[in-house]
Amino acid sequence: MLTIAYVAFVAAFAALFWQSMLVYRARRSSYTLLLAIVLAGLAYDTFTILIGRFLGEGTLLQTLNAGRYLVHGIATPSMMIFAFGVLRSGNIGWAQSRAAHIGVCVFTTLLIALGIYQDVIALELAPRTVFDTLRYVNEGGMKGPPIPALLTIFFLIAAGILLGRGTGWWGLTIGALLMFLAAGGGMGDRFYLGNLGEVALGIANVLTARKFLS
Repeated sequence: MLTIAYVAFVAAFAALFWQSMLVYRARRSSYTLLLAIVLAGLAYDTFTILIGRFLGEGTLLQTLNAGRYLVHGIATPSMMIFAFGVLRSGNIGWAQSRAAHIGVCVFTTLLIALGIYQDVIALELAPRTVFDTLRYVNEGGMKGPPIPALLTIFFLIAAGILLGRGTGWWGLTIGALLMFLAAGGGMGDRFYLGNLGEVALGIANVLTARKFLS
């Protein structure tokens, strides 16, 4: 059952990656390139979950899943820089200052460092089967909600509201809110809801990039 869903997730992220590269080629914005890299990482993440049942437990699948956590540790907070770039292109006043740019980059770097500690340095992988999927999950790191991901979503929601109030474009807000709801419902064995939320956010981000970064 979930295998079919993950075929759709992989296809969705591959299509979104392609669309983001088309936007990037139109203007060569580093913010759009960052989005494309994140979408490629999410395609890798969902593809690894998709093929897990066929590879079975072992070193190969464990290594591939370690890569998933590396992707999330680095890519998730990077979305704040993308959102900030959209705000700058949308001529949102707060985002025009050099101090704001430095502040967002420093905050993003701190969250990446925290994500690397939690998802790379303190990584303790254990196999887990849910329905017809097999993946390795992190039993190490800090307990509780993933702070880097949570703060990133809050930032995206706030950025989306600023963008909506300033330009009338609410796509980023809607995508970030859907991601927040999906992340809240996607704990434990309902992890696939988180991936569904990532697809919704990916669509919102690509549409937003097409409007402001192309």
